[in-house]
Amino acid sequence: MKKYLLVSLTILFAAAFVWAAEATTATPSVDVEADATLSWGVDLGTGNKIDAKHGFKNEASFGVKFPLITKGDKTSTKSDVPVYGEINLTNIELKLLSEKDNNAFRLAGQVEDIEAKLVFYGAYLTVYDSPAFRTNYAQIWKPLATNKKYKTSEYRIRPGVTGMGTKLGYANKDFMGLDVGLKLGSNGPWDAEADNSWTGEWRYFDGKTALGDDEYINGLGKGYYPPEGNYFVRKKLDDKAHNSKYVIGVDFAIKPLDKMLEVALTVNSTFGKEYKKASDGGVNFGVEVKSAPIDGLKLKAGFDGGLGFESNSKFVWDAIVTAEYKWVSGGVYLYSPNMSSDPGAFSLNGFSFKDSKPITDFAFFLQFATKADKKDASNLVEGLDAGAHLAIYQLNTFLNKDKAKMQFPLLFKVWGSYQLNLNDSSWLKPYVNVWGETNHGFNGIVDPEFALAYQIGVAYSPVEKVEVAAEWNHGTLWKNKYRSRIETPAGFQKDGHHNGQFVLSLTLTY
Repeated sequence: MKKYLLVSLTILFAAAFVWAAEATTATPSVDVEADATLSWGVDLGTGNKIDAKHGFKNEASFGVKFPLITKGDKTSTKSDVPVYGEINLTNIELKLLSEKDNNAFRLAGQVEDIEAKLVFYGAYLTVYDSPAFRTNYAQIWKPLATNKKYKTSEYRIRPGVTGMGTKLGYANKDFMGLDVGLKLGSNGPWDAEADNSWTGEWRYFDGKTALGDDEYINGLGKGYYPPEGNYFVRKKLDDKAHNSKYVIGVDFAIKPLDKMLEVALTVNSTFGKEYKKASDGGVNFGVEVKSAPIDGLKLKAGFDGGLGFESNSKFVWDAIVTAEYKWVSGGVYLYSPNMSSDPGAFSLNGFSFKDSKPITDFAFFLQFATKADKKDASNLVEGLDAGAHLAIYQLNTFLNKDKAKMQFPLLFKVWGSYQLNLNDSSWLKPYVNVWGETNHGFNGIVDPEFALAYQIGVAYSPVEKVEVAAEWNHGTLWKNKYRSRIETPAGFQKDGHHNGQFVLSLTLTY
């Protein structure tokens, strides 16, 4: 795989230099970004004793960019002839870059996407990239706070397989945006090499399921029945080359009423039970319907489903419905058992305490938000950035809690800030954020608690690019989690609770 990636990148950047001669060469310039922060803070620690830690902190970061190619898109098409070959490069960018902790310059470049196809009077045959034989129209919304470590793959059902191949289709933007295509792919190239590496994933076991071929938990392999719970399963990848197995699919998309109604559909199936491994063959399908009937209103419904060809395979599925209108948005997400691969306390998998087995579950969210920028569709008052978010996860688990000690599942955030412009170059912005959740520390045995965390602060900019801030935080927070946002709840001299943190900072930006 690394070889293919290296070859692809080489071709892409070579192509980028060729196209650069046609008005993509950047005007010589230097783009410098930098910021430095001096702060003094005190953290009162956690628990029933005050263990104050305080001191200064210096932080800085910078970036220096010398653009060689202006970021943009290029296509190889040169005329309006009905038959042509086309290569599209999306977001080409090439630059010299110097970053924090690295005084040397390095060459940094990207091509976000590359597509190559042969077009014949509206019909087309894709040459690169390979078509998708998966469906993911029902991806759940993102959690309240994310960073680069957030993985959508931990919270979704995305049935299907990967492979290499082509798509024969027909597209006509003037006929309701029609795009329909037949896909054909294989589980690998004809010259594929064997893969002797290992992989792994978190998986739920019900206590009645044994490990399969080349699967291991703590050194125990095939035939071992793990006790009920979530385990990290190591799996040895096949020591044979992947090729000679095929998959077929159909994609269909149309906009019969332009933005009023958009429909997309995909169906994929392997030829037999075996594809890249003995039991991954199957069929999957998905459908998505979107509508924007009036300005600012967006409606969406999506469904994904899949079934393996093995006799003991179960149909997996998830579905989502969302709506958004300027300040208000909301959604409902439903999913079959074992959707989430995120283990333990953060799993979204439904579970019946009555029957001690996984069950179908669902989630809701409702949000009101207004942005400070008056150009934003949700703006109510210039300078005001405020909102409220309410979410309910694993509601069916709560309805099947039996004697388990579980509170009604609830997660919320309320926030607000207002920037008051004092003159052309100075401003004052007070802000507050409050988080709350039920079932904090839930394990089904002891009583969970309602947890609270909050942040209060004020920022002041006396002149441009200078900012002074004073901030009080009470409680610590997780990122990338759905049904739990609070790591350590606010409290004072109470075991397992955060006593608070105060930070005073000065930030300069360039």
